[in-house]
Amino acid sequence: MVVRVLLITMVWIICQIPGRVFYYIRTRRVVRFLFMVLLLFLYCEYLHYFLVLLMCKWPKLSQNDGFIYGNGDGNRPVKAMVIADTHLLGIRTGHWFDKLRREWQMERSFQTSMLIHSPDVVFILGDLLDEGKWATDAEFRKDVARFKRMFSTPKDTATRILVGNHDIGFHYTMNEHKHRRFEKAFSSPSVQLFDFQGNLFVLMNSMAMEGDGCKLCAEAVNSLEELSWQLKCSEGISSRKSSPPICDAMDKLSYSPPILLQHFPMYRPSDANCSVPDSAPADEKDIPFKEKWDCLSEESSNQVFEWIKPRLILSAHTHHGCYRLHENSVPEWTVASFSWRNKNNPTFLQVVLSPNDFAVEQCYLPSETTVITIYITGGLIALLLLLVPYKPSSTMTDTVWVNKSH
Repeated sequence: MVVRVLLITMVWIICQIPGRVFYYIRTRRVVRFLFMVLLLFLYCEYLHYFLVLLMCKWPKLSQNDGFIYGNGDGNRPVKAMVIADTHLLGIRTGHWFDKLRREWQMERSFQTSMLIHSPDVVFILGDLLDEGKWATDAEFRKDVARFKRMFSTPKDTATRILVGNHDIGFHYTMNEHKHRRFEKAFSSPSVQLFDFQGNLFVLMNSMAMEGDGCKLCAEAVNSLEELSWQLKCSEGISSRKSSPPICDAMDKLSYSPPILLQHFPMYRPSDANCSVPDSAPADEKDIPFKEKWDCLSEESSNQVFEWIKPRLILSAHTHHGCYRLHENSVPEWTVASFSWRNKNNPTFLQVVLSPNDFAVEQCYLPSETTVITIYITGGLIALLLLLVPYKPSSTMTDTVWVNKSH
């Protein structure tokens, strides 16, 4: 009996809470102001990310590709999310609030996208850390742990990570220790072949494509040449062509034209021919690219084309988006920075893949300008509500609540 009375009392108290809260919001100016500020914060820092990312949809392959779209375990294409240039700040550059703000934005965007879009695989195309090239081993370990927490993925989502110049330095400051510690932390060798559900991906360290014969460069070039033979042999077997004797010692793959992923773009004179909405500003588009600094050298690019024969290239580094069709008809998408330090409205790519086809969609994250505008507008409304005097809508109702509150 006592337990029943307690339960009824608790239920009654809980049922009274909404009405009492609403009464104080209507009658107490400060409470009304704080409530509006709380709602504004929750929208801008949580709900707005859902609203923006829900607008992005996975692209679809051509109807003739033969794949089934749905959630079943049948024949379906691979969904890949591609981001780059997160530039997590260290202890040397940037203000503490800038660091806090940018990391919150990136984590919320990434985790919201994981929840909404559920990609099969995530590719991160380098420059994970802003100060990896300067960081001590202790600083590097802390930054890596922070990155892995922010960009954690579900167990059934594969993740592959590339190295960027801010992670280990450009070629002239890159050394074996920096490369090895990044490789160990993210399982990211200079050259990697990744076979995922019948799709072949080649991941490459752009800074090792200098062509000067340095130790890391020589290792990367040798790995690429060996990988090239593996692809050629697998292609020959798949097409039932005769293969040279060297193929007898190669691991056989189910061949499909590979997709190349790297931090630097392939050689291009500038961003002048980039026409996607998030491309470089007009005053930057015609600035000439410096080979081995803004993009791969023309010589290295031609060599990679010859060895890999990619059907699609995904790159980063410039912090701006770009779509370019090379002279050999191979398309390249350069993904913009994922950080608001570099873009007012960052983007990422959603790519749907089959062994013989692909489709790419650019997805936008919340615009910083829009969020600031919402904060200013909402703040002004909250201040106005603070000045508005209370006018009871029902004398009887308000009298009851006043009596109860006293």
